[in-house]
Amino acid sequence: MFQVSFSQDNLNIRKSENLQLIKALNSAKLIGENKESYLSVRVYSLDNGSISAGFDTSEVSHNLIIAVSGFDENPDQNAFEIGPFINPKFVQWNELQKYKKGFEIEYGIFEKRERLRLEISLKELKIIK
Repeated sequence: MFQVSFSQDNLNIRKSENLQLIKALNSAKLIGENKESYLSVRVYSLDNGSISAGFDTSEVSHNLIIAVSGFDENPDQNAFEIGPFINPKFVQWNELQKYKKGFEIEYGIFEKRERLRLEISLKELKIIK
């Protein structure tokens, strides 16, 4: 019997200096995900900090980061950011085409919630009127 072991002696540790990436990785909350055989889409909510909504109640606004990826050994990938929104909630996915996904976001203060329809592909994020 043979036992094969691999060793890697030169591991690199680096501290990231990318402040936007650090904030996103520490603060983003996954609110929607759709993985299918042609397109993977993840919707994250990222808070904009204390009192960013402009209210005396210290409520924060959020931007949405939408990460999209194809499927293969070296997939095309992109990320889009949209906002600010007050209290955004993911509502539903709407199938559009093989390489496009639609989805709805609800946002706003309690008494005045609105819905926004969006369409995502590997190359762009669009608001659907």
